[in-house]
Amino acid sequence: MIVFITLSPLAKSDWVIPSHFQTPKSLPNPSLGAATAPQQGTQDYSYKFSSVAITGGGYITGIVAHPTEKHLMYTRTDIGSSYRWDEASQQWIALTDFIAPENVNWLGTESIALDPHDPNRLYLAQGQYVTDTLPAAFFVSDDRGTTFDIYEAPFPMGSNDLGRNNGERLAVNPFNTNELWMGTRTEGLWKSTDRAKTWTNITNYPDAAGNGIGIVFVIFDPKNSGTVYVGANVPNGLYYTKDHGATWHSIPGQPTAWDPELLYAGHTPASTAPMPMRAILASNGILYTSVWRDITPGTNNTYPAPYKPQAWLPGGFCGISVDSKDPNTLVVVTLDRDPGPALDSMYYSHDGGETYKDVSQLSTPPVSGGYWGHPVAEAALKDGTPVPWLSFNWNSEWGGYGAPSPIVGLTKFGWWMSSVLIYPWDSHHVMYGTGATIWATDELYKVDSNKAPQWYIQAQGIEETAVLALMSPTDGAHLFSGLGDIMGMRHADLDLPQPILDYAGQHPNVVVRVGDSGVSYPNGCGSGLYSKDNGISWTMFPTCVPGVGNQTNFVGLIALDASAQSFVWASELTAAPYNETGPYSTQDYGATWVAPTGLTVMTGNLSADRVQPKTFYAFNDGIFYISKDGGLSYKSTPASQTGLPAGAGAVPVCNFDTAGELWLPLGTSGLWHSTNFGASWTQIGPKSLVATYFSIGKSAPGRLHPALFLWGQVSAGGAEAIFRSDDAGVTWARINDDAHQYGGAAIIQGDPRVYGRVYMGMFGRGIIYADIAGGGRDPV
Repeated sequence: MIVFITLSPLAKSDWVIPSHFQTPKSLPNPSLGAATAPQQGTQDYSYKFSSVAITGGGYITGIVAHPTEKHLMYTRTDIGSSYRWDEASQQWIALTDFIAPENVNWLGTESIALDPHDPNRLYLAQGQYVTDTLPAAFFVSDDRGTTFDIYEAPFPMGSNDLGRNNGERLAVNPFNTNELWMGTRTEGLWKSTDRAKTWTNITNYPDAAGNGIGIVFVIFDPKNSGTVYVGANVPNGLYYTKDHGATWHSIPGQPTAWDPELLYAGHTPASTAPMPMRAILASNGILYTSVWRDITPGTNNTYPAPYKPQAWLPGGFCGISVDSKDPNTLVVVTLDRDPGPALDSMYYSHDGGETYKDVSQLSTPPVSGGYWGHPVAEAALKDGTPVPWLSFNWNSEWGGYGAPSPIVGLTKFGWWMSSVLIYPWDSHHVMYGTGATIWATDELYKVDSNKAPQWYIQAQGIEETAVLALMSPTDGAHLFSGLGDIMGMRHADLDLPQPILDYAGQHPNVVVRVGDSGVSYPNGCGSGLYSKDNGISWTMFPTCVPGVGNQTNFVGLIALDASAQSFVWASELTAAPYNETGPYSTQDYGATWVAPTGLTVMTGNLSADRVQPKTFYAFNDGIFYISKDGGLSYKSTPASQTGLPAGAGAVPVCNFDTAGELWLPLGTSGLWHSTNFGASWTQIGPKSLVATYFSIGKSAPGRLHPALFLWGQVSAGGAEAIFRSDDAGVTWARINDDAHQYGGAAIIQGDPRVYGRVYMGMFGRGIIYADIAGGGRDPV
C-alpha cells in the first residue's frame, strides 16, 4: 500500500494538543530561550533520537533464543536488521543503527548465530539483496550486539529476497566455537575458523543449490562432534556429515512426491517434491524438519478437525520450535494457506507429532466461518497498550494487508508465519512472527484443555516500516505518514501506536491522500481520499483521475492549495494518453478532473503554496512552472531565465507561513532558494553542498527564517548526514552522529511547531524523530 499525503495549512481545527507535546519542565541550554538565542550562526546542540511508535510493520523472519542464558533472545527482519530482547525494559533493542548510508545493503539480516557456551557472543549475517553491488558482511560481537567488528563476506546475501523465511543459515560449532558454517544462496556451503573473519568453501557438499535460495539451514549436533545437518532448497535436499564435512550423505526416506492432501485443486507445485525450509534438533537427537519425516498435521491427527471445506497450502509448513524441556512437545506453523476459508494455523503436539491441537482454531472466537483470527481487543501489548493499526478487518473499506480476516471484530491470526519460538524458560510462552508483528501468549497450556489462550503483541521496540511520505502540519497532529504495505497513520502521539488511516465523515481541517487501495468500490475512488477533520476520518473522491482505478498501482501523488478547494493529482502514469498531459486538477472535491494547459508532463515534482490560495508549483527538466488558478493553467520559465540548472527536477519545498518562498534540493547541484514565487533563484550554502532531501521547520528563538533541514553533505568529502541551519543556509550543524545513521534516510520532514525537531523516514527502520536533547519543545 503506497500512500502520499498533504494538508491544507490554512484549515483550522479545535483539536487539542496532547500533554506529550507541551513545554518541558526545563530546557537543557539557556540558548534555547528567545532572550539569549544567538542572532547569527547555527547553534550546535546534542540530540535525542526516538522511534515514532508503530510497533512492527514488517516481516519478522526469525526469532532465536540462547540455549542457556535466560531471557536472551534476538529477532531478525527482512529490511530492518536485528533486535535484542531486553527483559528489564520489556523492549526489543535495535542493534545496527550505526549502519552508514553507503552501507544500506547491510540493513537486513539473513541469519543469526549464537555461541552456545558464551552468551555474549553474537553473529549477524547482513545483506539485503543478492544483486546488490555492496558486499554482504558479518557483524561479530562480544557484548551481545552493543558493538561489532565487521568483516566483508565473500558471497552475497539476501534478507529481502525469496526464501528469507528459511533458516538459520549461520551456525557456530559447539565443539570449537571459533568455527562457523554458513549456507549461502548462490555459492554453496562455507566455513570459517576465525570467527567469520575469513571463509573457505566446502566444495564437496553434494548440492550447492544455486537457485537464489540455496542452502537454508545448518545445524550442529551438540552431542556428537563432527555431526552436522544441512538443508538445501531442492527436493531430497537434506544431508548430514559425521566427519566434519569430509563426506556427506542424504538422509534416507525423504519425500519424493507431494502428498495430494496438501495441494489445492488445480495447484501445480513449483517443485517435484517438498523441500527443507527449517529444522530443529531436539534434545533427544530427533531432527524435526518442516517437510521431511511425515508427522504432518492433517485430517486424521488434529483437533479440532480441519474446517470444511479445507484446502491445504502451497507453502507447506515452515516455522517450527521444540520445547527445551520436552523433546516431544513442539509447535509447527503453516505457510501461505490463503485463500481459506481457514487461514494459516499453528499446531501443537505433545507426542512428537503423532497428534496435534490446532492452536489457531482454538484461539478463534466461534462463528468465524473458518477464518482464524484474534479478537481485535488482543491487538495490544501485554500491559494493555493498544496497537490499533493491527485491528483491521477485511471489509469494503480496507483493501487488506496480508489478507486480514473478513470477519468484523477479528484480526487475522497470521500471515507469513515463518518464525516461531517456544520460550526456552517457560513452556507456556510461545511467540510467532508474521508479516507485520510478533504475537505471544503465556497460556499455551490452555490448548490442552481445548480452551483459547489469551494473546498479546510482543513487538515493542521493533520498527520496520518502509516510509514513503511524511507531513508535519501547522495544526492538529504533529505527524502524518505514508508507509509501504500498511498504508499510513495520523500520529497524534509519537510514542504510542496509532490507527491506520481509514474512511468516513466530514469536518474542518482538510487532508488528502492517494495510494493503491487493492479494492474496487462501486461508489467512489478508493485510490484517492480527503479528510476534513485533520485525518481522523476520510471520504473517497467521487471519481479518480483518468487512467487511475481503485486497484491501480503507483497512483502518484497529490497536492492541495492553501484554501483547501483546489486539488492537483499527478498520476505518474507512463501509458498514453495520460503521459501527454500535466497533473489533473479538481475544484469540486474530485467530481470532475481537468487536464491543465501550459504543463504537458505528468510530473510528480509538484507542490502547493502554503499561504496563497490556488497556487501550485512544478519543476521538471530544468523548467519551472507556476499556476495561480488552482492547477488549471501554468506559466513556464526555462532555466536560462531562472538561473536554475538545466535538466534538473525536484519537488519544490514551500514555506509554511510565507507566500512565494521556495527551496529546491537538487542533489549535487546544491540547494536553491526563491522569495518571489520562483521568478528568480539563488544557490545557498557552500558550493560543495549536496542536497539529497530537504525540509523546513520552526525557526530558532529570535530568528525570522525557518530552520532548514538537509540530508546530504555540506562540505566536500564530508559525512552524508542530516544537518540543520538556523541562518537561512549560511552555516550548518550536524544533527545525527555515527551511532544514529539508520542506513540513510529515505525522506525527512521538519516540524513547524517544535524548534529543532526533524522526522526521518527510513527504508526498513521506520520513522525516527530527533529532538534537541532534554528539551527544545516550545509551546505549540
